Amino acid sequence: MHSALAVAASSLPSTVLRYAAAFFFVVVAIAIAYALVKAAKALERVDKVLADVDQQAVPLMQKAGTTLDGVNANLGNVDQITKDVADITDKIDKMATSVEGAVSTPARKAAAFSAGVQSAFSSFRKRDRAAAGDPWSAPSSGDEPAPAWSPRSTPPESAAESAADAAGKGADGTASDAAAAVEPGA
Repeated sequence: MHSALAVAASSLPSTVLRYAAAFFFVVVAIAIAYALVKAAKALERVDKVLADVDQQAVPLMQKAGTTLDGVNANLGNVDQITKDVADITDKIDKMATSVEGAVSTPARKAAAFSAGVQSAFSSFRKRDRAAAGDPWSAPSSGDEPAPAWSPRSTPPESAAESAADAAGKGADGTASDAAAAVEPGA
C-alpha cells in the first residue's frame, strides 16, 4: 500500500496541475465567449446605425443638392439684376449729363448775350452823354479816376450823383467799385 500511496502521491501534483489548467482554460473560454457576445452586440448596433445613416443621409444629401441648385439659380438671377441696375445707372448718368448740357449751354449763352447787351447799352449811354457834353460820363482809359466835382466844373445834375461821387472816392483819391457801379443820372 505504501507503494500504491507513493504512486498516488507522485501522480497527485500532475493531476492537480491538469485540473487547474483545465479550469483555467474553461474560465478563459467563458471570458472569450462573453467578450465575443458583447462585441457581436456592439457590431449589431454599429450595423444598425450605418443602416440608419444610409437610409437618412442619402435623401438628406439629395435635398442639399436640390437646395444648392436653387441657390445657384437665385444667384444667377441676382447677377442679372445687378447687371440691369448697372445698365440703368449708366443710362440715368447719360440722361443727367444730356439734361445738364441742354440746360447749362443755353443758360451760359443767355448770360453771355445779356452781358453783351448790357455792355453795349452802357457804351451807347456813355457815348450819348459824351456827345451831349456831360463831363461825368466821359469815357476814360480806365487808369484815370473819374472826375470829381469842383466848384469850377459843372455841378452834378442831382443829389444822388453828388452822394455817389462822394462815396466813390477812397482814401487814396481813386474811385471804388461801389462808385463805379452807380451810374450818374440814372
